[in-house]
Amino acid sequence: MAHLNLAPDPAVVGVQVGLFLVNMAIVKKLYLEPYLRLRANRDSLTTGSHADAARLLFECDEIARKVQGSIEEAASSAASHREAVKATATQRRTDIIRAAEEKARGEVEAVATRVKNEVAEQRAFLPKCVSDLTTELFAATTTND
Repeated sequence: MAHLNLAPDPAVVGVQVGLFLVNMAIVKKLYLEPYLRLRANRDSLTTGSHADAARLLFECDEIARKVQGSIEEAASSAASHREAVKATATQRRTDIIRAAEEKARGEVEAVATRVKNEVAEQRAFLPKCVSDLTTELFAATTTND
């Protein structure tokens, strides 16, 4: 009858351990490392893309905030410049109007003085003219009779 021997044979165990290690090296080089490399590459592409997208969105938000700040600063600067130009233009307009009013006032006074002088001359001339006309009229009426 056969009997069961449970004691390990060191030569068989050594050969099996050697075969296991050779097979492990072959599987690692041919299957495991390429699979892990491919998986890492895929993870970096998907997860890396998400991380890059999040980073780019954050950078885009930062740039948008900076641009918005620049726009607000430019609008404020333009408004203050516009107010300064408007104040200068208003002052210049006031000065021009004031100068024109003074010039017009001077011209009106000159014309009024000239008219007064001419009226005075004509008033002085009027009695002589009336006297001459009266004499002429008297002479014409007396000679026609």
